[in-house]
Amino acid sequence: MYVCTFVFFYSLHYLFLIFESENIIFLMQYNREQILQLAPDDASAKAGRQLATPGKWMVRAANELAIWGECQGSGRNPYQTAIDLTNIAFKCNCPSRKFPCKHGLGLFLLYAEDQGTFHVTQEMPAYVSEWLSKRQARETTQETKEEKPVDETARAKRVESREKKVAGGMEELRAWLSDVIRAGIAQVPQQAYQFHNNITARMVDAQAGGLAGQLRQINQINFFNEGWQKQLLKRLSALYIISEGYTNRDSLPAATARDIATLIGWTIPKEEVLQTEPVTDHWIVLSVTMSDEGNVTTERIWLYGLGSSRFALLLNFYAGNQPYQTMLVPGIQIDADIVYYPASVPMRAMIRQQRPVTGHPGQIDIPDSFSTIYKNISGTLSQNPFTEQIPFMIEGIRATFANDRWFVTDLEGLSVPIANPEDECWNMLAFSGGRRFSAFGVCEQGQFDLHFISANRQGIFLKS
Repeated sequence: MYVCTFVFFYSLHYLFLIFESENIIFLMQYNREQILQLAPDDASAKAGRQLATPGKWMVRAANELAIWGECQGSGRNPYQTAIDLTNIAFKCNCPSRKFPCKHGLGLFLLYAEDQGTFHVTQEMPAYVSEWLSKRQARETTQETKEEKPVDETARAKRVESREKKVAGGMEELRAWLSDVIRAGIAQVPQQAYQFHNNITARMVDAQAGGLAGQLRQINQINFFNEGWQKQLLKRLSALYIISEGYTNRDSLPAATARDIATLIGWTIPKEEVLQTEPVTDHWIVLSVTMSDEGNVTTERIWLYGLGSSRFALLLNFYAGNQPYQTMLVPGIQIDADIVYYPASVPMRAMIRQQRPVTGHPGQIDIPDSFSTIYKNISGTLSQNPFTEQIPFMIEGIRATFANDRWFVTDLEGLSVPIANPEDECWNMLAFSGGRRFSAFGVCEQGQFDLHFISANRQGIFLKS
């Protein structure tokens, strides 16, 4: 017999269910909408919904590690489907090339909506236990594999060669910035998408991909809006300061010099990051967003650790039609060891190890005024003025529309404009009904963008 308990995470009001039996405790936190977000396309989602009935499955079983079932298809033998609950992954022996397939989606949907139809057992069939063992062995191998011996002489030559290329590119960037300022920026809107093309290509040739990315961000400026001059000068000033930092890097603190190198385009090997001290915590997925730049899709996943009170940003990059590798959706929770990339203000991170969720979330103390938010932002920028995105949480705010702009107002009466698209703002107002709510968001380039809001123990994710 299962005892169902509703547990609320009071400040942001995340909701999940805990199911308990005599020997196991396992947590089902994915709801129908979140599972359907994992579908590779609408057709798979529709087919998965059709399979989310007990009559479609000859075998339905689960424990704290996995869900598995057998679905009768068109062939003689049923399709064997399994789902890893420790680090969500799917396996099915059906011929579909889609991931997850309709059987995986259907089994997951059925489990989320009707756990009572599943047999709880610690005995797993061979196709499940062997698959889980292989996954665990692969993760262990990746964590413990020894690095191949490095040819230090060859490595030093590569570093020296790149340093020369970057130095040459930096000189050209500084000359280009001087030319732009000397000529003025009045004519930039007429050539918005051409005026930095040549120098951007030169940064790519100089192996300074970070600077090339900074230049491409100029394309995000709307030159038809009032105040574009300030945004453009801010971008150009940042490039100049980076170039100054690079020129004087030997006199900078080690952390600042590392930040400058990262901004230019030097990357830290994944293996090196994985060797750093992890932060073990119960993490909540606050937001998952996608952005496209050329042929590359960037996935940004914001996490928050309940014990450490720290944010973490997971970045994943996908080229072309490459399938997404993560199965994290907004609102779920994970127990994991997180390692941060070295920085003055560590934010970007990686998951070193993920475990079944067993902890209970507690209360989070979050500010109720934008004056506190601004203080936190100022502290972050004082350590690294090039921080692009700064996460925040706030409660007790209200959405308003005035003078053709959207604002949120805190308990002190301070109103700040928000950068959310108009449809998200209307959704925000419809959900809150004009009442106050809590929110998670990101401050980017001085603009506040809300990702999640909650009120009266309910919430909606504005980004999808």
